[in-house]
Amino acid sequence: MPAFEMTPAEAEKYGNSLSIWEKLLLIQAWSPLLGYAQQYLNALDPYAKAVVVSDCCEWLASKTDSTLDNQLVQHLAAILKTPEGERLVRFVVAKAQELTA
Repeated sequence: MPAFEMTPAEAEKYGNSLSIWEKLLLIQAWSPLLGYAQQYLNALDPYAKAVVVSDCCEWLASKTDSTLDNQLVQHLAAILKTPEGERLVRFVVAKAQELTA
């Protein structure tokens, strides 16, 4: 079996055995990720991209059973959305650009 083909165990694990309706429900449940990806690609400003990523992380954290990740991501997103958070993002981006220049 070529390396790019799924083994039967992987096919079972990753939902290859789902019916077409179950697959559509799965796509529907996770479709907000496509919206976040579109917002990210449309954002030109690095800070705007960071806000989109934080919103996406909040949504993803809400999909888990743990409340700790929800709280952590909410706090980090709240900090990011303050003026100090914006300055931090812009500082990190500027330093990264200096290092790659």
